[in-house]
Amino acid sequence: MYPILTYAQPKRVDSLELVLNAMRREWGTIVDTGIVNLLNSVAAEYRTSQPFKALEYCEQALKHARNLGYKAGIAEAASTMGNIHTQQGTYERAIQNYLEALNIFEELRQKERIAATLSLLGIAYSKRGNNRQSLEMYEKARTIYAELGDKRGLAKTLGNMASLYSDNGDDRIALTFYEKTLALHREFGDSVSVAAALNGIGIAHINLGNYDKALQCLQETERIFTSQPNTDPSILGDIYNNFAVIYIYKQQYAQALEYVRKALALAEASGLRSLRQNCYAILSDIYKSLGNYKLALEYAERDNILKDSIFSEESDKLLASAMRSYEIQRKEDSIRTLMQDKQIRDQQLQLQAQQLQLQRQQLLFLAIGFVLVIVIVGLLANGYRIRRRSERELQHKNTELALANQEIAQKNQYLEELNNEKNEFLGIVAHDLKSPILSIKLLAQLLRDQNISHEEHQRYANTIISSSEQLSRIISNLLNVNAIERGAVTLNITAFNLSVAAYSVYEEYAPRAEAKHVQLHFESFSDSECLGDQTAVIQVMDNLISNALKYSPSYKNVWFRVYGERLWTHHRNGTHNYPTPKCMRIEVQDEGPGISEDDMKKLFGKFQRLSAKPTSGEQSTGLGLSIVKKMVTAMHGEVWCESTLGHGAVFIVELPQAE
Repeated sequence: MYPILTYAQPKRVDSLELVLNAMRREWGTIVDTGIVNLLNSVAAEYRTSQPFKALEYCEQALKHARNLGYKAGIAEAASTMGNIHTQQGTYERAIQNYLEALNIFEELRQKERIAATLSLLGIAYSKRGNNRQSLEMYEKARTIYAELGDKRGLAKTLGNMASLYSDNGDDRIALTFYEKTLALHREFGDSVSVAAALNGIGIAHINLGNYDKALQCLQETERIFTSQPNTDPSILGDIYNNFAVIYIYKQQYAQALEYVRKALALAEASGLRSLRQNCYAILSDIYKSLGNYKLALEYAERDNILKDSIFSEESDKLLASAMRSYEIQRKEDSIRTLMQDKQIRDQQLQLQAQQLQLQRQQLLFLAIGFVLVIVIVGLLANGYRIRRRSERELQHKNTELALANQEIAQKNQYLEELNNEKNEFLGIVAHDLKSPILSIKLLAQLLRDQNISHEEHQRYANTIISSSEQLSRIISNLLNVNAIERGAVTLNITAFNLSVAAYSVYEEYAPRAEAKHVQLHFESFSDSECLGDQTAVIQVMDNLISNALKYSPSYKNVWFRVYGERLWTHHRNGTHNYPTPKCMRIEVQDEGPGISEDDMKKLFGKFQRLSAKPTSGEQSTGLGLSIVKKMVTAMHGEVWCESTLGHGAVFIVELPQAE
């Protein structure tokens, strides 16, 4: 986000603290608005160098200001606390503080402070990913600054808007805003703000692939910031991370590591969670590019853990509470205004009432005559209405009877379908469960009654274990289908790394494929995040790979692929309303017997037995693909199969990609 810089001045802080301590010694426990103002000034000076100490002063100022009913002091303390929480990455608390300050500034009609607070709110919303609210705040701030003729405030707001457009991938629009911002800052001769604008231009050029231009802008930015005393460490850390990103794209990983480690040192020294999270994400990308997947996964996990702590459910609740408090305060202000307007209107109405009293007396006699006419007409019309009502009630009863008959027919059809499913279920239990149960029983008797060798004992025991696992899979599939259809399965839709999840499934099935002499290949073409229930997605991939190995002959191949940044596939059944414009794609391809056209029609049905048979005598309940279809559909995804008989099959799953 477009940075707002504050520089600590140690000598000024010392002077302010001396004055504050002197006033406390002189007045003892007496507190007035002057002490509140001093507390706020000391907190503002400590904000970047000692943020936690600054928070202590803010809390003291806020407490005293509320006791005094000193609204300007409350707003100043809340605004400074919002700046500190933004710097520390606790954006929900920052938004809560800014909304409290904004409400008071609006009440005090301080337009310049209103615009500044709106701009700060835009930054905090953007950091949380609430881009719509962020842009709304910036547009309001931009309008106020334009009305005031405040070019400096306008320049900062344009820079923040440019950063928001860049974050959303609209980098060409962002460059236009950054260039306007840069021109305004150069007009004022503000070197620090010039550096901030150059930093934004550099980021836009990175996203557009102009790495040499980006490098020039960031080098100039670093030169200006490092020449300034006490630069905000979060801003300098972001610049170092931008350098690291450029060198990743240029495949100069040693330089990338050097810069990201500088940024991480700043983050750890200053307790900046948001900066530390960005460092972990970049380190994961570097080590993945270097082929060190162990370290890449470790830093990706650290990134996810820290990201979850920053954007937790409790944070969302706190933010919603802050928004409600702000709206309630706005409504209370509106009610007070309406009450004042009501008093004025009541006085006007009292004068009008005296005039209307005379008019009512005149109209009363006319009304009595009119009522008599209405009564006569009503009596005539009443007979007609009674007849029409009887006809409508009869028609309504006939309609209800027809609907009841239709509902009975639908329920009879549904009961017939349930009866058929029950018969199919009993057939599966009789057929698929009988074989492993009988096998377990016979082998157990052999182990008990016969004198057998140690090798045979081991072989019988392994067969019992295999039959038990087969029995467990059949029962698990039956229970899963039943739970899905009863609505007992609750999906936890989150963003997660699809490639990492897919690789864990590949590692589980690689030994099974090798035991069957089938070569299982894994390919990932994306490190993007998928939007879905991670456990359900893993179960979907598990079923698809299990099927591919089950129907693949020995010495054949199975390919397991993951793609990202794809547009949704348009099917013949029309366009779907997906939650995101892009999707992640999973493909499982085999060299098995393929699927006939007849089998294609019933591929994802429940209890379906296809013409193709497992190549090593494995069992199939006909439920695996039904579970896949139901789970993918519940996650707003799509699954289908492409196959030519005799030439293998490709099962394709598309799921929403996290934005």
